[in-house]
Amino acid sequence: MVPRALILGVGNLLLGDEGFGVHVIREFEKRYIIPPEVEVVDGGCLGFRLLDYLRGKELALMVDVVAEEAPPGTLRVFEDGELARFEAVKPHSPHEVSLIEALKFAEFAGVVPRKLKILAAVPEDISPGIKLSSALQKVLPEALSWLERELWEANIPLRRRAECV
Repeated sequence: MVPRALILGVGNLLLGDEGFGVHVIREFEKRYIIPPEVEVVDGGCLGFRLLDYLRGKELALMVDVVAEEAPPGTLRVFEDGELARFEAVKPHSPHEVSLIEALKFAEFAGVVPRKLKILAAVPEDISPGIKLSSALQKVLPEALSWLERELWEANIPLRRRAECV
């Protein structure tokens, strides 16, 4: 079966909270049995290679961080048409601009899935380090629940792994 949905976590694991998306994806893979219609990708700092994963998908769910004037750990969901809003955001990492540029290029190339959503967390600390701040550790379960709900709404139910029940 060709996957019709993409779950992608992006970020730099070496910059603390910057790696939030990758931490979420790794935990997602530990907790759930991934159905064949879902492709889960640890995107790291993918940039333009993101297009290869978007091609042919109906749904794309991405997890990242966002530079917002909000308390650390605040979660925001951005949908399809909201990408233009990111033009004013000053990049804080090498992948941030690439992700936005890649999504805009994907839009131009006509490979953006019918439904695209980004769950973004406001980071507390993006200094060198491999651990998430306590603010982002606290919202990691919310991010997992969001992914589960979104898949459920797309008629893709998940099953938890026995050891995670």
